[in-house]
Amino acid sequence: MEIRMESKQGPVLKGIDQALAEIQLRLQKKPDEWLEALRKNPGNFANLEQTVHNAFRQMADQLVAGLVAQATQADDFVQAAKKK
Repeated sequence: MEIRMESKQGPVLKGIDQALAEIQLRLQKKPDEWLEALRKNPGNFANLEQTVHNAFRQMADQLVAGLVAQATQADDFVQAAKKK
């Protein structure tokens, strides 16, 4: 099964390692941005909290997509899916 991120033209996801690498990059960059946003505008905390929750929801989706991509590459998965 071919799993793509973000759109039908997005890069093909090969497995969990690729998803984890992308998540790690986001986790290295985003907290600094969020901290700076909070320092500049503490009154916007509720919106920032929603932004953080959405980012982690997207990362969870990436992780699940990586799991599906990796699981569906195996021949035994294809055979099991055909039996159902």
